Amino acid sequence: MQQIIRFLVEHPEVIEKLQNGTVSLIGLSELEVKAVIKVFSESTSPLGYWR
Repeated sequence: MQQIIRFLVEHPEVIEKLQNGTVSLIGLSELEVKAVIKVFSESTSPLGYWR
């Protein structure tokens, strides 16, 4: 999970595509993907949230 979060922090454009459903995160459940989207939408420091 940490590697995925790190990737998303480095590539924030992927979050928008994830929200639109044009990309997916292999290995994560739908619930986990929703949580990731929520954290990136609400948090200014997503890596701090996941520690």
